[in-house]
Amino acid sequence: MSEPASRAATVGLAFAVVSATSFGLSGPFAKALIDAGWSSAGTALVRIGGSAVVVLLLLAVTRPGVLAALRRDAPAMVLYGVLAMAGVQVAFFNAVRYMPVSIALLLEYLGPVLVIAWVWVVRRQPPSRRTLVGAGTAIVGLLMVVQVWSGTAVDPVGLAWGLVASVCQASYFLLADRAGADTPPLVLAGVGMAVGTVVVAVLGAVGLLPIVLSTPDEVVLAGTDLGWVLTAVLLILVSTVLAYLTGVLAIRRIGAARGSLVALLEVVVSALAGWLLLGEVPAAIQLAGGALILLGVALTRPRPEVLPT
Repeated sequence: MSEPASRAATVGLAFAVVSATSFGLSGPFAKALIDAGWSSAGTALVRIGGSAVVVLLLLAVTRPGVLAALRRDAPAMVLYGVLAMAGVQVAFFNAVRYMPVSIALLLEYLGPVLVIAWVWVVRRQPPSRRTLVGAGTAIVGLLMVVQVWSGTAVDPVGLAWGLVASVCQASYFLLADRAGADTPPLVLAGVGMAVGTVVVAVLGAVGLLPIVLSTPDEVVLAGTDLGWVLTAVLLILVSTVLAYLTGVLAIRRIGAARGSLVALLEVVVSALAGWLLLGEVPAAIQLAGGALILLGVALTRPRPEVLPT
């Protein structure tokens, strides 16, 4: 028997909050490992590779039609792995080397605005006035976060990596939208993680990405030494596997539209986690700019009641 609509919505919202919270913790976990001596690419490799092992084991047990999905959507799934998995992780983890986690994540969340531009220019689907207002609001917020008038507030290398992360995040939405409707989300995530792992590993092997994985004496979060093993396990199981699985369960109950809106909590969680776990406190003007980015992103997303779920 299926869940009553009200109960399904309540459970779905709970899953969505857990997913956003889990994703929001990834930045502090990763930055703690990077500060302890791991490279950004090495951290991304451990996160994607460890998660791929876990999710592929789940796929081996559940067998939700992986081969059929690959036959239908192989090109999109490979591109998803390259950009939405490997690209996002490498770019974001490189960004947090040069700026606070919350600022890097805010830059990444310009992805939805880029999606609007792509759909307008390439698909010839002009956005609504509400969407344009949202995109403009997000751009103003970005200028405040970057503090372009100061010239020194944000490291330009970190800014570049953050913008690359936003492009890769935009590809996540576009490729997920293009993948076959019958492809189970867990299959898309599992295959994407496997492809992303291979991409990062190959780029590391040929020297294009520095893969540095040491055994540091301590990895400090909130003033406590958690050790690199526990921190890596938290990054894999909590901030990736749990985040994806609860996200899938949420979307099945409340739909992609409402699920994506709740996902904006990730930025808030990341800012709070960066403050509590890493002691990172953004400037007031950057917090105000971040609020404008969140408002703009929310405006660019159609209201849930007008979208199919």
